[in-house]
Amino acid sequence: MNHIEIFSKSVNDFFSKKFLTLSFAPLFTALIVLFCLMLFGVNEILYALKITIDAAEFEVNFPILAKILSFAAVHYILSGLIYLFGVFLVLTFGVVIGVLTLGFLTPIVVKTLHEKYYSQYELHSAGIAKTISITLFIVLKFLLLLLLCMPLTFVPIINGFAFGAALFYLFYKLLVFDVASNIVGEKEIKKILQKNGSKFMGICFVFYLLALIPLIGLFLQLFFAIYLTHCFFTVLIK
Repeated sequence: MNHIEIFSKSVNDFFSKKFLTLSFAPLFTALIVLFCLMLFGVNEILYALKITIDAAEFEVNFPILAKILSFAAVHYILSGLIYLFGVFLVLTFGVVIGVLTLGFLTPIVVKTLHEKYYSQYELHSAGIAKTISITLFIVLKFLLLLLLCMPLTFVPIINGFAFGAALFYLFYKLLVFDVASNIVGEKEIKKILQKNGSKFMGICFVFYLLALIPLIGLFLQLFFAIYLTHCFFTVLIK
């Protein structure tokens, strides 16, 4: 089964009543959590900024800057930039929350597709303890990558690529392992990725780019799991 056939089958599965309903879970979970955090965080930043600007010491030490910030237009522009930064964080970490939420839905996806198409193949999923330990290890490596990227924060262009690479690592590793661990054991996962690692990485890179699209990326999280499930079963059947 080639990618066109897998895509066609995945689209039909995704738009079934069951999966279409489940696809809203990552979307709503990420939106509720992140927008609450964004609004709270932005309001706190603006409040702290207002206190700093209104302080007498600030006007004495930075008279020109204080005069510029006193204009209403500057205040609105600054507020808008802070909110835009908050939206950027929402989109970025929305990908993370979307993938983590998808972890609770993947077993349903695998079980449903297995019963519908691949019942001839017996599932040998990894144990819960092993799954949790590997997931935590992936998250810890991601946090380490973020720390390594911190010195690049103030380097234009490069900082975006650095943080994007770290985020893609988390997205790729969690998504692939989440699907694979519900189909085969740890040893089989390693064997499959040794032979088909570049293939799955390429697929996940496309998914990652789609995941960065506001709202649409969160809505398509379940489709990613459906597509990868078909891919894994196709590899196993071969």
